[in-house]
Amino acid sequence: MIWNRPAPTRKAPKTAVFGVMWDRNDPATRLTRLTPLDDPNRLVTVAVDGEPVPAVGTEGGSSPFDGFMPWAGMEEYNIIGTEPVGSGDDRFSRTENDTVVYIPEFYYAVVDSGGKRCFYIGGGEAKGLEKHPGSGKYVGRYATGTGCVSKSGLAPLTRVTRGAAREESAGKGEGWRQWGYDAWCAVALLYLVEFADWDSQTKVGRGYAVGNRSAVISGKTDVMTYHTGRAAGTDGKTQMQYRHIEGLWGNVSQWVDGVNCNDGALLVCLDPAKYADDTEENYTVAGTMPGEGGYIKAMGLSANMPWSFFPEDTAGGADGTYIPDSAAAGEGWRALHVGGGCSVGTGGGLWYFNAGQDAATASSSNGSRLLFATR
Repeated sequence: MIWNRPAPTRKAPKTAVFGVMWDRNDPATRLTRLTPLDDPNRLVTVAVDGEPVPAVGTEGGSSPFDGFMPWAGMEEYNIIGTEPVGSGDDRFSRTENDTVVYIPEFYYAVVDSGGKRCFYIGGGEAKGLEKHPGSGKYVGRYATGTGCVSKSGLAPLTRVTRGAAREESAGKGEGWRQWGYDAWCAVALLYLVEFADWDSQTKVGRGYAVGNRSAVISGKTDVMTYHTGRAAGTDGKTQMQYRHIEGLWGNVSQWVDGVNCNDGALLVCLDPAKYADDTEENYTVAGTMPGEGGYIKAMGLSANMPWSFFPEDTAGGADGTYIPDSAAAGEGWRALHVGGGCSVGTGGGLWYFNAGQDAATASSSNGSRLLFATR
């Protein structure tokens, strides 16, 4: 007798989920990488082998995350009309067209317990993870340049209020706007899980941030062959890039939309059509920031927006410990800019969080960054 065996059923591959753990009481900037064997929340599915190695100039770099989503999908595109055009297309040009970096849709979780906080990222749906609201968007490769564009070879647009930058960004046409708090938090989380260290300036490069008198034109990292690291030259006097995003910190500090601060309360809006300054209407309180500025000692955790990053404590923070970037706050209505400027120094890495100026400030050290979204 011949038995007909049923065809084997194929299980869908598990989503690759990665995680890191932060000990709030440990002054070291390093986080612990989690594996499927030691993850206290049993969300991690993959253990990485090795650590990221950023490039300097045209040297090669590497990262164990290069083969995994969402990091593998962070590629450069031009936006021509409303069409994303990849770098392999004949029409692609960093000088002729707006150049952006795609932040693929990804899923996340943040779990706080016993003085330790775990951060997770998955490239697809997975148990215990939620879709990150800042993912699935295109972030400007460069700080917004003169003419409200994201192109190579241009001076950054400065002396612009946040409202003016918002209006000019939206005026580019369908899909365009100034980047928002959700997108900034998404990029920050991608960095944190990949590098497992709060000290972005030490891990990737200081950026154009130490002892410089004025901002430089965009495109200083164009000659780099690897997506992460810094241009050749003295560290602190060369532009950096993280997965093709140039000047994420250093050169000019960038306004962030969709977030208002009022006497320390951090208010967030996820609807770009309702972005506005100095208001709590259509905004939700995500958390509370410290009243005093200084180096960040601890990040807060929002009960209703756990994906958000904001300083919770600046008492006892210092360069080289905890979260070694500076934060500032102010009384009354304030707006947020991030990344620091050309002379901000060692406190001006990825986590530089300046909510000390009002939205009407138009400074030579403040600029913006574009964002394009198809939905």
